[in-house]
Amino acid sequence: MGSRRRCGQPNREEVITNPTETIVNVRENNRVVRHIHPTEVINVNRTIVRNEHYYPVTEREVNETVEENVDVDTDDPAQGCRSNEIGGAGIGRSNRKKKHRPRRGFY
Repeated sequence: MGSRRRCGQPNREEVITNPTETIVNVRENNRVVRHIHPTEVINVNRTIVRNEHYYPVTEREVNETVEENVDVDTDDPAQGCRSNEIGGAGIGRSNRKKKHRPRRGFY
């Protein structure tokens, strides 16, 4: 078969159009998002004071000397002894005893 031509029209080419091919170019923009999760650490330095109470008991002996001063009248046995107390001489023995504090350094 021959090609048919129309008058005044040149030889025509046949054009076939295919579906459009889609090309996707991906451009990435990286960005950093920081998620902060804080933690608090508390270090406690504890000092424990233990108060111990002691009650020591000491025991000591003290030597005590008691002096008794009496005047003995040997000439008159009826009077016996007379006291050496100030304020008057009593008849008979004096029952009053003086206590003296021990001297320092004796105990």
